[in-house]
Amino acid sequence: MLQALARTVVLFCLSAPALCQSPSLEQFFKGKEVMVKLDMPGTQRGVDLKFSDASPMNWKEYSSRLKSSGVAIHKGDVSRITNFVVKKDMIELQLDGGGFGTFGDDSSTTVSPTYEGKTDYERDLERQINVTNDPEQRRKLQRDLDRTRSNRENRNAANASEAQIASQMKAQQVADKRLRGGSRFNLRWQGTIPSDLRNPEAVMALMADYLSFDGPGQGASMPPETAQKTDSPAAQLHRGMSIDEVANLLGQGKLLSESVSEDGMKTQVYQYVGGGMTTRVTCVDGVVVKYSMTSN
Repeated sequence: MLQALARTVVLFCLSAPALCQSPSLEQFFKGKEVMVKLDMPGTQRGVDLKFSDASPMNWKEYSSRLKSSGVAIHKGDVSRITNFVVKKDMIELQLDGGGFGTFGDDSSTTVSPTYEGKTDYERDLERQINVTNDPEQRRKLQRDLDRTRSNRENRNAANASEAQIASQMKAQQVADKRLRGGSRFNLRWQGTIPSDLRNPEAVMALMADYLSFDGPGQGASMPPETAQKTDSPAAQLHRGMSIDEVANLLGQGKLLSESVSEDGMKTQVYQYVGGGMTTRVTCVDGVVVKYSMTSN
């Protein structure tokens, strides 16, 4: 019985290589740190690479996504592969969360104002004016109606103004989340993924123009042109450091941007120049989450 079961498993794997090989690919890539070689858009749509075409990258589409969603991961940044999903005709290589806009992410930037309609009192004043013949009484009722209507319209105008401000704040929050939500590569084929590409070496070769898979200490934490500068203090950077530790290491940096999300998390981007290098560090609540280095 055991021999029959083993033969069944072997035959199943031969007939369904995608199902048998996918877990090994996922196990190989999940959790790895990589260095990106191009700016990554802040959206779950990420970057599409169509390997059935002569040129995998559609640069027009890529530029459009950068323009509309901003840059979540900059060229030279170190990112972690947080998910690696193999499907029939595509592979999703998700970085630092996979990109903003997945299920549960609120991407709406509009806050609708509350609108007050006519009250029963206002309608009653209108009715009384229509049935009252006394000029003085009509004038008194009209004054009450004008005051009531004006107060309601003023409240509606204030509500609209507050909603506009809230929409602007929400748009900023969404933009901040896009910059902290990671991104992804979508590797696509027509029909099915070729069997000879269902292995780690083939995937890394396909992605060589877009990612560096070198491990820590082998250049993944910095661009190739600066990988040899291991004597630089910046080479000691790593995720999880406090911004104070970075300052002790690299000196006082220049604050490039700062934002606070709706849940109170502060994101700051600093730049440090020295030793022939420019180093950019992004921290959330004072803790380094990503960094990149380029030669001056």
